[in-house]
Amino acid sequence: MVVYQPGTRGRRTTFVQPGSEHPASHFLNDDGSARMFAVVFTDGQATVDDQLGQYMLDNGLVARSPIVLFTGVAA
Repeated sequence: MVVYQPGTRGRRTTFVQPGSEHPASHFLNDDGSARMFAVVFTDGQATVDDQLGQYMLDNGLVARSPIVLFTGVAA
């Protein structure tokens, strides 16, 4: 899944640990501890696993589109 952080330039790394909130097997290490994911954005775009992308979308960490919409603007 491709996700975006609109307005971001260059390279930026975002760290997420969804297993601490959602202990699903794909978010955990073999020993049961929460896995840390480093998501590297290049010019605001990153490709991640579908489950991780959905977690980031649900928590407002990323967007589905690179287009920036300001509050009050109708899409």
